[in-house]
Amino acid sequence: MENEKQKSMKVKILSLVASLVLCFLLIGVSVYAALTQTLTIDNTITITTSGQTKVAVKVSEYLNKANTAVDASPASIEGWVLKVEKTADENTKEGTVSPINFNYTENVNYYAYKFEFTNNSSETAYAHIAASAVDNTQLTIYYGETLSASMTSLTNNVDLDADVTLDATDGTGEFYIIVASNVALDALTEKAGVPFNISITLDQNA
Repeated sequence: MENEKQKSMKVKILSLVASLVLCFLLIGVSVYAALTQTLTIDNTITITTSGQTKVAVKVSEYLNKANTAVDASPASIEGWVLKVEKTADENTKEGTVSPINFNYTENVNYYAYKFEFTNNSSETAYAHIAASAVDNTQLTIYYGETLSASMTSLTNNVDLDADVTLDATDGTGEFYIIVASNVALDALTEKAGVPFNISITLDQNA
């Protein structure tokens, strides 16, 4: 009788320990999953020149290290890194920038791109800037010719289509695109990655 009570007590203790271990494992998996939600966007930049247009282009990027939600475009950015450069005499140029990867480990809450144009043509030139649509309400895409805290944002799942006018002979212009997480990085809902390909066509057609 005494032996049976001891066996019963051991079984209860082992069951309790097993239950506690299982609970801790479940908690560990939940926290791990919450901290590794990822939104990855692979992106390329293609620059094409048409006709006699001669425009030099520089593409720079900036990755903002923070995990908080972004609710407005940045008023200023320092620390741009040059990623792609096309001379005025080159017809085409293709390059890649850092993959857009929103997660708590990467700790980047917005990716910014600056495009600098210099027109070496004797005629007015135009930079037609396009980017593929992104269907994700957790992201906000800001754009414009001036970096400011009140930049225009794209409607979700609408592609970017904008123009920059460059005066003849050394006319310059800039354009900015910012892809930001409007949700704190540890609260993101995981979603399949999509391409965010940026193309720039340089010509003399308004």
